[in-house]
Amino acid sequence: MDKFRRISLMDIEYNLMNLNQLIFEVTDACNLRCKYCGYADLYEGYDQRENLKFPFHKAKLIIDYLYEYWKKQYCADVNKPISIGFYGGEPLLNVPFIQQVIDYLESLNPIGKKFHYNMTTNAMLLDKYMDFLVEKEFRLLISLDGDEKGQSYRIDAKGQNSFNKVFTNIQLLRSKYPAYFDHLVMFNSVLHNRNGVESAYRFIKDEFGKEPAISPLNNSGIRKDKVKEFYQTYQNMSESIKKATNCEALKKELFIKEPETSALLNYIHYMTGNVFDNCNDLILGRTGIPNPPSGTCPPFSKKMFITVKGRILQCEKINHEFALGQITDKKVELDLEQAAQQHNEYIFQYINQCKTCGVKQMCMQCVYQIDDIHDKTSKCNSYCSTKQHEKHKEYCLDYLDKHPELYNKILKNVVVR
Repeated sequence: MDKFRRISLMDIEYNLMNLNQLIFEVTDACNLRCKYCGYADLYEGYDQRENLKFPFHKAKLIIDYLYEYWKKQYCADVNKPISIGFYGGEPLLNVPFIQQVIDYLESLNPIGKKFHYNMTTNAMLLDKYMDFLVEKEFRLLISLDGDEKGQSYRIDAKGQNSFNKVFTNIQLLRSKYPAYFDHLVMFNSVLHNRNGVESAYRFIKDEFGKEPAISPLNNSGIRKDKVKEFYQTYQNMSESIKKATNCEALKKELFIKEPETSALLNYIHYMTGNVFDNCNDLILGRTGIPNPPSGTCPPFSKKMFITVKGRILQCEKINHEFALGQITDKKVELDLEQAAQQHNEYIFQYINQCKTCGVKQMCMQCVYQIDDIHDKTSKCNSYCSTKQHEKHKEYCLDYLDKHPELYNKILKNVVVR
């Protein structure tokens, strides 16, 4: 037990002062009806979609709340970057809100923060708002699942494939703002049974010169009556790569996006003793400051996500029931002591498994992604015995032995965290 520590109010205060990313769920409305959307019929655990738009006065409340923390970390001549994210639904359905938030942020007295803006969009309204996005230098993540067949789950309200509209808008953006497109536009492709890693990657790389992120369907929070349908739609990334016309060439191009190389990277990061997360680890050693159990992010250590209804969450990827606070019409309600206690209760219920887990040093399991988390006897999805860890170690080293060039490439080309 003494190898792990509980987080405290002070930890959360530190995270708020040094917040890296603030994300608003701009609206829960969307102009597409993607079958596999995390807010669609396959999943549960989110607030009912009601075509709401985030009210600006609530955004102002949370910005003012955080501003008081940010002032405590103010240091003259230092501008620490903070990313302001706009999420949906489809965020371009509520551009007036986005403009109000940006105008307000840029009206604040300097406190050593440099605001950057990012957005995930389906690109259906990109032609209408691209001038604004370029002006504010948005980092833009466009959802595109490849060619017309790959995009066929992304349909509009009339059931029509969104491919032609999205493809045309992306081409327009690239032709009108080539420098912006080259530097600030990225792509994400969801992997499913109508595309493949090779087809999605090749299409976007050949058409736009970009290497997309490839995301398998989320296998957490699936409705009990939709499990069969989910697995009919799901495609495993490693199996998809094996089906490629030239598997080894594709793996080489994907690099750390490829699951085996990603596993090797993770192994090198945690097990060599030569890679550190931060200065504290470098000076004190990884055992100098005990960590909380599991790979669950402490609240706001990476981001803060605000739902359209004002729920305050650690992340957009976890169920809304795990909210740590809320924004009412008049104030921010966030009890940091209670938030720390709630977080500790969830992660420490797996402490006995964590203590004997062979990969506790390199755990990436978020406990909020364990579907039966409310069952006190539930098992961690990623638990690994010492024997299983040894097999994993042998597998990683064997893979490195077969691909020795990866070691230098990882050390030279990859910045972790």
